[in-house]
Amino acid sequence: MELTLDQALQKGIEAHKAGKVQEADRCYTAILKANPKHPDANHNMGILAVGVGKFEAALPFFKTALEANSSIAQFWLSYIDALMKLDRVADAKLVFEEAKSKGAKGDGFDQLEKRLRPVASAQKPSKEQLQTLVNLYTQGQYQEALNEISKLLKQYPNSIDLHNISGATHKSLGKLKEGIDAYKKAISLKPDYAKAYNNMGNALQELGKLEEAIEAYNQAIAMNPNIAGAYSNMGNALQKQGKLEEAIEAYNKAISIKPDYADAYWGLSGTAENISESKKWVEKCLEANPRHSEANLTFSALKFYLGDESKYNKLLKSPLKDNAFMRSFAWAFSLPKLPKLHFHRWALFDHMIDLSKKDRPFYEFGVWRGEAFRYLIKTFKNGYGFDTFEGLPEDWHNEKAGTYSSDGNVPKIKGGKFVVGKFEDTLPGFFAEKRPMASIINFDADLYSSTICALNFGKPVIDKHTILIFDEFIMNKNWEQDEYKALDEFCSNNDYTYEVLAISFFTKQVAVKLIGI
Repeated sequence: MELTLDQALQKGIEAHKAGKVQEADRCYTAILKANPKHPDANHNMGILAVGVGKFEAALPFFKTALEANSSIAQFWLSYIDALMKLDRVADAKLVFEEAKSKGAKGDGFDQLEKRLRPVASAQKPSKEQLQTLVNLYTQGQYQEALNEISKLLKQYPNSIDLHNISGATHKSLGKLKEGIDAYKKAISLKPDYAKAYNNMGNALQELGKLEEAIEAYNQAIAMNPNIAGAYSNMGNALQKQGKLEEAIEAYNKAISIKPDYADAYWGLSGTAENISESKKWVEKCLEANPRHSEANLTFSALKFYLGDESKYNKLLKSPLKDNAFMRSFAWAFSLPKLPKLHFHRWALFDHMIDLSKKDRPFYEFGVWRGEAFRYLIKTFKNGYGFDTFEGLPEDWHNEKAGTYSSDGNVPKIKGGKFVVGKFEDTLPGFFAEKRPMASIINFDADLYSSTICALNFGKPVIDKHTILIFDEFIMNKNWEQDEYKALDEFCSNNDYTYEVLAISFFTKQVAVKLIGI
């Protein structure tokens, strides 16, 4: 039985809501063949076009819908929104004024007026001025770029581009909070600025505010469904939360939008469960970008694990032989036995949990926002966490004191007991009392000074069954001066050696047991 136009419209709307875009398209197209001026079908076809990022193609549909029925406020809002997404602000302003003159009103129009007012009136720096800033940024002259941005913002306080570049520059200088403030300013001037939401998500992710970062990426995607970078960056944040299935879905979405997206393939390589799977994704990454340095170096290590040492040996004879990755590989390959290789921190944790004495509590030195602590408490039920919760107590190479702060917020985790303060101030008193032996100790304090302090004072709860996990042991530029040095010194001072149980080149972790204790 042939559907009426109203029935076809309803069927299209239901398909549209269910995400069945092609079916919805067929329904709306059939309606337009029968009635090319059908207002709802035209409007909904425009919405379909916007949903796949075809903003220009959406405009004729919205225009036809308004010609057929200008009394529907949403028709005006959709048309103006598409113009804004195309950066046709002047045109959007004209349509907005026309809508008001025809009596269109509502909350949507109130919000729209706020969006249009500052943007429409804003003066902009010239392309040459912006290019100068971009050049300074790409050359790593961040402070010089900031100086120029400050001057230009006095002249163009409502420049969206300036605030976005300011955010990126502050972030590159490690001034993440200032960077986030700059992105927020850009967004206040242009609430549908997908790029600024994505960039803000990256800054939030570096601050460890993963939920807020994911929300920013979702906002970017809502503004531009084809922003592949937001999906890939969201995959990174989800992976840090241990939500691997969701991370994989996000990476794959990025690749569906941009099939040659090397960073998304690289992200997938860090979700793998075995060497062959990881190698497959690293190869895909290198197909997309043969110059991806991390992938090239890691590929040599994966092949080494699979019995092919040729690429690794070739790199040993190249200028890359002193790269931090190569030095890390050399250390791992010199061990008496190749340790089990993992690709994400949760797999390494699971492996060590399987080997641990689960009737004991775990200890963690360096808690930050508690992602690892929450994971471990699921098994051990009781744990002790030590942190200032104010960030690094001293500079860590290029990272300034105060980095990795949780703003003084101590996690509230059932079964967790948290000791707040610098290790040298809190550990002597804590370990002056008899404490239960440790199942696992997770060292995530980064600094040599903090790690050696934790090892020395934590010695009474370590025995031959205790597993020590170091979170930043290898792969960093100066890794030999950090946790590696602390463990080596601790063992030397106590006549211990250690057996490496597992390793992750992707997350920089190393797990060991002490011998001779």
